[in-house]
Amino acid sequence: MCMDNEIRHCIILVSALLVVPVCFGAVDAPLVTLGGEIGEANKASLARFPLVPYDSVQWIRADLTGEKASECDDAGWGNIRFRPFKNFSGDISGRFIEIMALNARGDYHVHPAFRQLLAEAQVQQRPGGYFAASGRIDWQKPIDNKDIYTSVMMPALWGNARLLCGLVEASRAFPNDATLLAVTRKLGDFYVGLIPRFADPARLKEYAGSDTYAAGYVTCYFPAMEGLVKLYKLTGERKYLETAVTMAAFYKQFDRLPIDHAHGMLCNQVSLVLLYEATQDVSCLERVEKRWDDLVTGGYVNPAGGIMEKCHVKFGRDEGCAITDWLRLNMALGRVTGKARYWAMAERTLYNHFLQNQTRKGGFGHRGMICDGEGVLGFKGSIEEAVWCCTFHGQLGFINLRENLVRHSNTLLSVPFVLDFVVTNRTGTIISEIQPAANVGEILRQRICLSGMPLSILQVRKPHWAESVKAVDAEGKDLPLTGKDEFLATTQAVAEAIFVYSGGVYVENRHCVRLTSGPSNAEACVFGYGPKLLVSVGKKARLPIWPASLEDLRKQGVVPFSFATRSNECYFVFAAGKEPLPKEL
Repeated sequence: MCMDNEIRHCIILVSALLVVPVCFGAVDAPLVTLGGEIGEANKASLARFPLVPYDSVQWIRADLTGEKASECDDAGWGNIRFRPFKNFSGDISGRFIEIMALNARGDYHVHPAFRQLLAEAQVQQRPGGYFAASGRIDWQKPIDNKDIYTSVMMPALWGNARLLCGLVEASRAFPNDATLLAVTRKLGDFYVGLIPRFADPARLKEYAGSDTYAAGYVTCYFPAMEGLVKLYKLTGERKYLETAVTMAAFYKQFDRLPIDHAHGMLCNQVSLVLLYEATQDVSCLERVEKRWDDLVTGGYVNPAGGIMEKCHVKFGRDEGCAITDWLRLNMALGRVTGKARYWAMAERTLYNHFLQNQTRKGGFGHRGMICDGEGVLGFKGSIEEAVWCCTFHGQLGFINLRENLVRHSNTLLSVPFVLDFVVTNRTGTIISEIQPAANVGEILRQRICLSGMPLSILQVRKPHWAESVKAVDAEGKDLPLTGKDEFLATTQAVAEAIFVYSGGVYVENRHCVRLTSGPSNAEACVFGYGPKLLVSVGKKARLPIWPASLEDLRKQGVVPFSFATRSNECYFVFAAGKEPLPKEL
């Protein structure tokens, strides 16, 4: 337990984090504040990092040094200071560096351990450019055993890939630190030099014989593509891009479903989108869009918009890292394609599975899944925080969200999400404010206001949960909209508009497809209202009496996902052929 002075220190650190990380990137990047439920979740995520075990630089850096991080190193999974996975060299330290760099705004004091960790990376880098807590590695030896606790080679590759992303973002955040950039380049050069060893067609049998879980070739080697593309964008050196291109081409023959590590697979899909942006090679994008279709139609993505730790249709638990990767992949696809379905899936994931994976302390981890033979039915009440990976990646999800709140070009300002935020840039401020419904049939209202900026045409996405969208000015007078399908925009440049989203309870099948005729006894279904799914808490989901309003369903014990449902068993798939719920419970 903290002594009084330690408690005061924790409070100071939390306050500092909550001031700084509502933004991203360099000092002159836009300042972004999330509001509402999402904003509170982001604050909770940030407030987690000044606390145990992240208050110990030894704990964080142990995958670089191999040192004993605390007196609890051998205590086992029940102790918060237990330090597993030192053999995943750079995994925890790299994730930590990445999110702190993205939140730093040029301030090394974003966290007390940050600057120390950057200095440690310069000391611990091996002559070959890589990092390994166990010492030097002979990369020409055959791939070592498959155990995630005792393997060395593959876990080190995974950790170095996460560390490369972290070092790139740190180099971007502190462009005058030449030593840091040299360390980053040296790690990138290590991956350039690995191509003859790990992308050799003559060694396919060796690669294919490796595991596909957390210490296998397919999972651990290819995620470095992400950091390599980002390093190319930072430095302009084509060798890093060319290495990623070679890896992506070689990865194609291993990129199959199902696979035992959803997090690794989705990191690779994010990398392919980055490669498409860097090279304009359409085949990279086509691969990812095909994978998206297969994941959704194949039932790997559950109706809440999440994915399991193992990329199987059914599995006993989810993983915050994989859910975050699915969220950021959809935002990346929305950004590069402009297709509404990716923004819609990102919104579904954000409000339903991502938030439901967050612990009450703000971290992320593993939540138990309730499954039948066709996939996920609901969530168990238990959530285990994964302090070694998911809590970091959850914050990365919020950072990615903040980067994708507004798309601005010429006189058009597009807002793909219906949520509360404030973005302040050099020219002014953009405010998105969620307001309650004012009339019957409305779900909610979104006020978008520009302050200190030129007038713009304002565009929003018509979400899958709204039957219609209209716009009014501050006095309530209708503003004409233009557009088709899922994107609507004001016909003239304005400083403010209130978008009114109307609709009601809707019904979908288990693959996120709307059932326009409502539920039937022949098909399991899901109910939603606005961006949230409706759930039966603490008991199996019997089919509600239909048609029904949100108020009717509440009386039947069917409610939207909320903070309270994170600690309760809840079902969101209503099984076919069951007797309907009584009108009131």
